[in-house]
Amino acid sequence: MNWWGKLIGTGVGLLGGPVGALVGAAIGHLYDGNDRAPLDEQKARILYFAYFFSCAGKIAKADGVISASEIEATESIMERFRLNEKNRVFAKNVFRKAKTSKRPIADDFKELAELIQYDSTVAQSFLGGLFEIVRSNGEKLNKKQIQYLLIGEESLRIPPGTIKTWIAGGYAPPLSERGDNAVGEITLAKSFKILSIPSSSNETEIKKAYREKVSHFHPDKLESKQLPKEFIEFANSQLAKINQAYHTIKKARENS
Repeated sequence: MNWWGKLIGTGVGLLGGPVGALVGAAIGHLYDGNDRAPLDEQKARILYFAYFFSCAGKIAKADGVISASEIEATESIMERFRLNEKNRVFAKNVFRKAKTSKRPIADDFKELAELIQYDSTVAQSFLGGLFEIVRSNGEKLNKKQIQYLLIGEESLRIPPGTIKTWIAGGYAPPLSERGDNAVGEITLAKSFKILSIPSSSNETEIKKAYREKVSHFHPDKLESKQLPKEFIEFANSQLAKINQAYHTIKKARENS
């Protein structure tokens, strides 16, 4: 049984909640007969998608209006999730209903955290997708949308300061979305922000921060968890950004 299959045992109780009720009403129609995965794994994926697009609808609407760029970013994420036509329609319905829902986004984050068992890589991938929607409007980010992301950071027990680091330029979209393996140039100042350390840090402090960041996305750790491909792609992208930041600082110190 892979990672998805393990989730349904922890998340089955969540099927009684508001999001679960939505899934429960439609889940019989969402199974893909061509999908070789067991039904419990398909159910776990559908439940995860329900939480994601519920949060996506709420965070896109947080600034008062859903922009064309936010819709485009959401559809891009649907492509990354490789949703079939039935699941795509389901995701759009969840997104549309969530944007007018009075259910707090904190409730979605809380239940999602229980479902994914506070797995850091999955949590950061989930929040990273929401950050892409927020970021799609340009460099000036909406305060309420950022507030929602910070609620997610706390609820999902993501390392404090993660959102702040992403805003500073420490977020790398999954490699498959960009079409290449290049992270792009990273300045020295941005490199320190990615590692969440001051520029005055000594070599020992830099190495410690680097190792702590890498520990969340190490390939061996991810392989042992049998995470789905979409989460591996996210993890590899973040690892590439962290590695480049570390080498940028290291190179600058060697040349100073």
